[in-house]
Amino acid sequence: MGLVQAAQPLRMLPLRFTLRSSGIRFPGFSGSIWHGGIGQMLAKASPQAFATLYQTEPESRLYAILPPAEAEYPAGAIFELRMTLFGAGIEYALAVAQAIAELGMIGLRPGGSYDVIAISHLSPESEVRFFTTEQGFITLPQAHDLADWLHEETAPGAHSTVRFTTPLRIKEGGELLRTAPCYAQLMRRVMSRIDQLAHAAQADTPLPKSERAGLFAEAEAVNIASANVIPFTIERRSARSGQQMQFEGLTGQVDYQGDMRRSLPWLRLAELIQVGGKTAFGFGGIEIEILNSAGN
Repeated sequence: MGLVQAAQPLRMLPLRFTLRSSGIRFPGFSGSIWHGGIGQMLAKASPQAFATLYQTEPESRLYAILPPAEAEYPAGAIFELRMTLFGAGIEYALAVAQAIAELGMIGLRPGGSYDVIAISHLSPESEVRFFTTEQGFITLPQAHDLADWLHEETAPGAHSTVRFTTPLRIKEGGELLRTAPCYAQLMRRVMSRIDQLAHAAQADTPLPKSERAGLFAEAEAVNIASANVIPFTIERRSARSGQQMQFEGLTGQVDYQGDMRRSLPWLRLAELIQVGGKTAFGFGGIEIEILNSAGN
């Protein structure tokens, strides 16, 4: 795979919050609502965590939020919030957990209130539950090097479906992409996302730019078999400036065909780190389904 032993490896901690609704209704996509609510709780309870995670330039954010999929959860419904921390942000995992618990008691505005049922962290091998309402904190969450999540693919993966579960926001030539990304475009954005995180965390990338020619050559040979993408626009009010802002992206899915042996481990990694712009606001969530060459 061409990975190098990094002197300063990029560390990450994917967190999963299992929540129980007390009656929640969002006006639409909830990523910016979660972003704002968590930030408000951190600012009150843990100023250092807030400064590290929030008081940075957008391209230097050491976290990504993946909001719940639905806009409405009736009382008693169980749903999931995901948040991944990187680099120095990992130090504040417990502060983030506390902020999300307190946010549930106060209630999202707009949205509603919820209870935290359990919190887990993902390791490269499994999901580990470290908090439950019955037991409290069972253990401490453990971060891992980003490279630990990369596993060699033995099959060529001739057919894969990539679903954009939250809006994908990527640019080509300085312009926002409004059509289905080709596989090479997607892979380049995955690698630039890793570079962005490594720079923000003052860490090394597991695959230097000088070693990526084979990866990108493979990606260029992969074709789009079919695509169904939909432009998506949301509006939000900036907490800093008070101005109304508009974010655009793509939702839907794309089916890719071709030999993806080298690139699939990196694409799978993107399920955890998200890809493209505005990941701190919940954008860039993807899911990958790998089919064999027979389409099964």
